[in-house]
Amino acid sequence: MKFNIFKGSKVGITAINLRWRGAVHNMGKMEVKSKEFEVSIPFHNKPQRDYTLSYIKTQTVPPVVITGIEVKEPFKLVSVEPQTPVVIKEDEKAVFKLKLAAPDMGYEGPLNVELKSDATDLAHIEITKVMVTRGGKEAELPIKPMILDLPKGQVFRQTIHLLGFAEFGTEIKKVSVNKPFLFVSSDPAAPFKIDKKTGFMVDVYLESPKSNYGGPLEIEIS
Repeated sequence: MKFNIFKGSKVGITAINLRWRGAVHNMGKMEVKSKEFEVSIPFHNKPQRDYTLSYIKTQTVPPVVITGIEVKEPFKLVSVEPQTPVVIKEDEKAVFKLKLAAPDMGYEGPLNVELKSDATDLAHIEITKVMVTRGGKEAELPIKPMILDLPKGQVFRQTIHLLGFAEFGTEIKKVSVNKPFLFVSSDPAAPFKIDKKTGFMVDVYLESPKSNYGGPLEIEIS
């Protein structure tokens, strides 16, 4: 039996799921106590400056433009402040204050919110698998398929494990990747030796394609 919210029925939000460019962030849960209620959505246009590469530091990063906010049923969006579109520069923060209408009947489940943006500057990338090759030896890394929506030409990081491809003392002279990805650098930077200091873990920095792509990411070391 269903009850009207104003007659004692309960509306409980088990999770606030925020979707942004293909990724979902969980913001916790809450209990709704009135027909209309507010939710604050913080947004941080995080920079890539945690990467120490000079190439990345000199990149011109376009601002994020939030063109709209969509709230999924059974909730309804009444208003939002600030009104969209909102331009958020790199490393800037914004807080969107949403006024929502709860469903008329009892409900317990997630509140799904999606931030919309102008996707013309994004490349939709579906990496089906990550392959590593060296000296004719090839292996697929135990990594789940990845779906990324990245600004065209943005640098991202892929970590690989060279155990089984190299031994302690092995010198790695070169790292390359398949098109349409572009190799930027690695950490440690080639040439380097596999030793106790570096270990077998290598971070490979890649520039994302400037168009949509679906397929493998192939990394070759020599």
